[in-house]
Amino acid sequence: MSSNTKLYYPIESIRNTFSKVSSTSFYKVAFPISGGLKDWMKEIGLYKLKVSDGLDPIEAIELLCAGAILPGTSFKMTETAGNRQGILEKYPIFKQYPEVALTFYVDTNHNVVKFFEEWSNYITPMYTTNGKVEANDNGLVVKQAKKENNYFKMRYPNDYTQTIYISKFERDLNTPKPTSKTGKGNYAYQNSPVLTYEFVKAYPSNIIASAVSYEGTSVLSLTVNFVYNRYFITNGTPTFDKSLIIPDLKTSNVTPPTVVNNPNTNSNLNIGGIDQGLNPNIA
Repeated sequence: MSSNTKLYYPIESIRNTFSKVSSTSFYKVAFPISGGLKDWMKEIGLYKLKVSDGLDPIEAIELLCAGAILPGTSFKMTETAGNRQGILEKYPIFKQYPEVALTFYVDTNHNVVKFFEEWSNYITPMYTTNGKVEANDNGLVVKQAKKENNYFKMRYPNDYTQTIYISKFERDLNTPKPTSKTGKGNYAYQNSPVLTYEFVKAYPSNIIASAVSYEGTSVLSLTVNFVYNRYFITNGTPTFDKSLIIPDLKTSNVTPPTVVNNPNTNSNLNIGGIDQGLNPNIA
């Protein structure tokens, strides 16, 4: 039981608590876009671009997210004076949600830049006196976009807002662990819990300028701020392929079997989303 008088803990009793702290480098963002926004991305040619490793362009953009700020909340307060003599009291009247900043590495095809710029163009389509400026695989039609009497119209929020996700997991995601308490016998994939932030009616509000320079070379990055109506958190365990049972590598002298859910490798297991060689001393 928690108590403010309990100030001493033996090391043995808290060792596991401090060995299970969360790491910052295990996360993933997701943009499962749909509706008119997805149709627009197809129209401007984003989905026609070839991406290696079996990923579609949106998946590749998600994986290039180099940093994310997990959101917090605050309250808009109101003050009440005089209910109790000499006391000023504050009470919340509604929740406030700060913007979420996501930073991306820019790929050599510049798909990251194109994706967010075209999302912005979809929010505020350009019009001429003859109607909306159309787009092709190279973006907006240049001759139409250059006309001086062009103007913008804003779409309704339901057209351009999307639900986006940030999932926080740990190093032991999809890691083989012993199925018995003694560690003898078989091993199987066991998944750690995943904390998922779901942002409702989100859209990019600010694409922050990226600096380029001749002074040294580094990876170009792009930071995008998102606004949203609200977010909520869900806990769950991801679903992977059928768990693989492998022999006890401590007590038997066997060759690790081929992983059935990864036919392109021999004796590799997926640990934290990255293929790594199987450790024969695994515990």
